[in-house]
Amino acid sequence: MEAKKGKFTHFYWTAPGIQLEEIVDDSIFKNDYFKQRNRSAANLQAFIRNELGWKSESELTYGESKHVEFMTKHDLVDYCDVSEKGHMKWYPKGIVMMQLLTQYARDLAHDWGAFEMMNPMLIRGDQNEIGKLMGEFHERDYKVDGGRGVGFLRYASDPLAFPFMQKVHISHNQMPLRLYEQANCFRNEQDGEVSGLKRMRWFIMSDMHAACANEDQAVTEYMKLTRKFAGLMNDVLAKGRWVLGWEIAQQAFDEYGEQLAQISRELEAPALFKIMPEMSHYYAFKNEFQAITNDGSNVQVSTVQWDVKNGSRFHIGYTNSEGVKVDCPVIIHASSIGSVERALCSILENIAIDQTEGKLPEFPLWLAPTQVRAIPVTGKQLPYAENIARILNRNNIRADIEDRNSTLGKSILNANKEWIPYIAIVGEKETATESISVNDRSDGTKYTLTIDQLMSKIKDRTKGLPYVPLSLPDHLSMRPLFK
Repeated sequence: MEAKKGKFTHFYWTAPGIQLEEIVDDSIFKNDYFKQRNRSAANLQAFIRNELGWKSESELTYGESKHVEFMTKHDLVDYCDVSEKGHMKWYPKGIVMMQLLTQYARDLAHDWGAFEMMNPMLIRGDQNEIGKLMGEFHERDYKVDGGRGVGFLRYASDPLAFPFMQKVHISHNQMPLRLYEQANCFRNEQDGEVSGLKRMRWFIMSDMHAACANEDQAVTEYMKLTRKFAGLMNDVLAKGRWVLGWEIAQQAFDEYGEQLAQISRELEAPALFKIMPEMSHYYAFKNEFQAITNDGSNVQVSTVQWDVKNGSRFHIGYTNSEGVKVDCPVIIHASSIGSVERALCSILENIAIDQTEGKLPEFPLWLAPTQVRAIPVTGKQLPYAENIARILNRNNIRADIEDRNSTLGKSILNANKEWIPYIAIVGEKETATESISVNDRSDGTKYTLTIDQLMSKIKDRTKGLPYVPLSLPDHLSMRPLFK
């Protein structure tokens, strides 16, 4: 089977301990690396087959895509029949996850050194320079006519961020210029391309840019962000179940190819390089962190891109030591969680993979809409259960109370159906001793401890991660049914 070309002329792959090797046909899968019966090698094989248009024959048996089932079952996100396809509605539990993911992206950007901004979503159609930039994504234009001429909804923050950047006054001592925007974006995808949370027409992107004074500075920023995003993929979004995809123009590959292959191996990331004869967009090269889903397909999450066009196109620059304004030779484009929707897709698909490997499905503790559910054995223990939830919520742990008229067994069953991480059961003994009997979903264990000990356990597991409060009433009897 020969490699599918399209706009790419050559393909190469690398992996930990493997130097760059060209892909000509599927004989590459006879390499000892692919004979390993592990998910990392199988994921790279699946990604190569997906990108080159080859029928999947991976040794690893994949299941079905599960994120749509999970997002609707748990009242996170759903389709909206009064909008068009690709525009989702978010329920209160999903809003918790959205807020946590966007705050994570914001914290990462601030830690990187970026300042935050917010631009309009609508671009006038008579803006020539912006039109050139938009033209590179012409097939996805989202047109709006408000009676004052045709405008366009932005596909990313770039078309409005760049005019902002060109007006900022900055000296060479203040470079690089880093900025971040949590951007509502729109792409007019074809009906057949819109798919669950993987590909949408409206989405929320974590958009980052660094205008760099020189190539060395750009390399530093590029590698710094690539390493940060690898940690994000391993620790938060994909549990190491990802591969690194590269798109790179031939000239840039000749100059940077081995360096980029080395960073891939350093990150222990199996990688595919797709070589273009020349630049097709503004970037000379980019990476895409591709999460492999439960069905063996892939979804792009994070990305870092090397832009050599827009510094001069928009005269984004700085004042050098001689007092002369100089255009930036490179602008780094990046997105940490990609879009909130794709990040959530990746997380839900990884829960499905855990399930196929025999683990109980569960939300990451810091993202769980409810982290602790207090269940009284009888109505007599309800005040104690309410006090437990009150203390936990005051200490930035999302806790609710089962106060409906149901049996203990049914209450526990309902909590398990919602994947509640900690079920806190309180009866006469627990009330008398001011303790809690806990069912811990993470490892299936049951134990008794104090409320302070439970708080300490949860704080240890969520250290350094964002927090937002409950999005629904803490008493379950007060919650509406959304379906």
